[in-house]
Amino acid sequence: MKNHARHWLVGLMLLSKLAPAAETPPANEKPSDNDLRVRGIFNSALPRTEKKNSLRLIVHPRLGDLTKRDNLRTVLGFRYGLTTRWEATAEVDAYFSHGLKAKGFFAESGFSTFRLGTKYRLGEGFTPGWDTAVGLDFAKPIGSPPIDVTDGLRHIAPFITTSRPLAGAPGWRVFGGAGWDDVTKVSARGKLEKNELGDDSVNVSSGLLWDRGTAIYALEAAYATTRFTADVNRNVYALRPSVVWVLPAKYTFNSKGKWLLGVGLRFSRGPDGNDLGLNVKLRVNFDFKRLLGRKNEPASGP
Repeated sequence: MKNHARHWLVGLMLLSKLAPAAETPPANEKPSDNDLRVRGIFNSALPRTEKKNSLRLIVHPRLGDLTKRDNLRTVLGFRYGLTTRWEATAEVDAYFSHGLKAKGFFAESGFSTFRLGTKYRLGEGFTPGWDTAVGLDFAKPIGSPPIDVTDGLRHIAPFITTSRPLAGAPGWRVFGGAGWDDVTKVSARGKLEKNELGDDSVNVSSGLLWDRGTAIYALEAAYATTRFTADVNRNVYALRPSVVWVLPAKYTFNSKGKWLLGVGLRFSRGPDGNDLGLNVKLRVNFDFKRLLGRKNEPASGP
C-alpha cells in the first residue's frame, strides 16, 4: 500500500501542475455537475440539473480506444432541462474501426448501446443544508457490435446523490450517494471491464470537490457489492483522484462548444485483482439552440 500511496501523491502533484489556477470565469465556462460525470474519470452523479429549456448536444469520443481496441467508441446524445429541477438525457454509443490496429478504417461501424437517464433535484428541503437529487439510468445493448464494445447487459440503476459546501473553505464541497444496479443479460456478445460486477449490485460513493474556476479537482471513493443482491459475494473498492477543466478557446479552434478534458488516476481492488492506471478523456458539450441560431446569449451555466 505504501507504493500505491506514492503513486497517488505523484499523480495528484502532476494534476495540480497541469490544471489552471483559480479564476472567476463566466458560468458557461465552468464545469457543471453534469460535465464532471465522465465515466472512468469521475463516476458519481451530482445533484445540480440542467437549466430549464436548455438543450445540450453531447459528444464524447473514448480516445483511449485508439491504442487499446480496434474500434473507437463515441457517445452521442442530448440532455434537456425539462423544468428548473428536472432533466432528461438520451445517448447512444457508436463505434467504428479507426484503422490504427488490425482492422481498416471504417471496416466496421454501428451502434452498441442505447442509454436513457433522468434526474430530479430535490434541493435542500429533503435534507436541510444538503443539495439532494434522485435519478434513474437505463442502458441496453443494441445491434450486433463487436464483443469488446459492450458488456451485453441491460442496466436499470436508480440512485440518490447529495452534496454541500464546506463551511469556512470557499470552493470546497463534499458529496455522497448510493444506488442499485439491476442487471439482466440480453446479449450473447459482451465483455466486462476489469473489476466490473456483472450481477445485481448496490453501491455507495463519497468524496471531495475543489472548485478552481475553469477546473474542478475531485477525490472519489466508491464501493460496490453483490452481497445483498446475488448468489455470489463479490466486492469492488475504488479510489479516483481527478481533475476536469474547460479548455480555453485557443486550444479548441475557437469553436462554440464547451470542451472538457478530464485526467484521472484509478485504483480498484475486486474479483479480478488490483487495477492501477491513468485515464485521459475528452468531452464536448454544445448548446444545441445556439448551433441552430436560435440563441445569442451565453450558454446557460451549471
